Amino acid sequence: MRRLIRIVGWLALTLVVLIVVALVGFRGAAALRENLSPEEAAPAGALFVTVNGLKIHYQVWGPQDGPPLLLFHGTASWAETYRDIAAPLGEQGFRVIAPDMPPFGYSERPADQDYSRAAHARRVLGFADALGLRHFSVGVHSYGGGGVIEAAFSAPARIDALILLDVALGLGRTEAPALPFASFLNSDWPRQLLTASTFTNPLMVGPGLHSFIENDDVVTAERIAIYARPLNVEGTTNAVGHWLFTGLFNDERKSLAANPANYRTFTPPVLVIWGRQDTTTPLQQGEEIASLFPHAELAVLDGVNHIPQVERPHDVVRLMANFLKRISPATR
Repeated sequence: MRRLIRIVGWLALTLVVLIVVALVGFRGAAALRENLSPEEAAPAGALFVTVNGLKIHYQVWGPQDGPPLLLFHGTASWAETYRDIAAPLGEQGFRVIAPDMPPFGYSERPADQDYSRAAHARRVLGFADALGLRHFSVGVHSYGGGGVIEAAFSAPARIDALILLDVALGLGRTEAPALPFASFLNSDWPRQLLTASTFTNPLMVGPGLHSFIENDDVVTAERIAIYARPLNVEGTTNAVGHWLFTGLFNDERKSLAANPANYRTFTPPVLVIWGRQDTTTPLQQGEEIASLFPHAELAVLDGVNHIPQVERPHDVVRLMANFLKRISPATR
């Protein structure tokens, strides 16, 4: 029996050592990979604009004089991940503009590491200001929804229309979100080891997309490469690690976007697009959000999980274009 206990003990210790070695290895690989400034790493001809002291990268599709539509991404995404719907919407006459929101993509990260909804909202409105947009329609996906809705509620007169794609809001939450081993992971190195092995690990991009997409055929090598492309920007692992605590797992119960009363008084038209098979933000959440707005439409896409703009871009373009064209005479 003692021999068996010793063997099990040695196996457990060996497993722990291997896990630690792997984590350290991923962090080392991140340090070697993240060696370019945003300007050096960004695609040729990249566009940057200064927003609240930060250089924000963005992409544009469509005519210069088209009705402006700003698209804000969610977790681990950037402007190019919207290309399947942005280019067709641009061809239909809309001026589609998609920025990279810190800490993701090629945009500069804030020195104060503030990724709260309020900070996100200031960057949303600051980006519109920097481009000279007084009025605009805005679409947003997943995690980005909290900050964009925060911005919309703080400046509703500037919003022509709001389009929500499987947004993650945590409405009705009565306690702060819990992060396992929070005190341990709040330390710099444990947090960086975890982040480097997951969120900023290129090897995890494919499995991550598969978990959010219903049809595996959509997760091509090209699409994986697009999502992984900005992972060579310097400081990415450190910035994303901080985002875990002040963005994804921040206590936002006092934010404007967490108060159902603010939805009921929001008068601009709203389109809510949701995947019926969403396992991250189930359809029930989309139905609840749509029911709170006084002027909201809910469109449910069958056979779609959490990223409708990637899984069914043609349907999303049709829904968005028809919606915006229908409401545009009134908003103009």
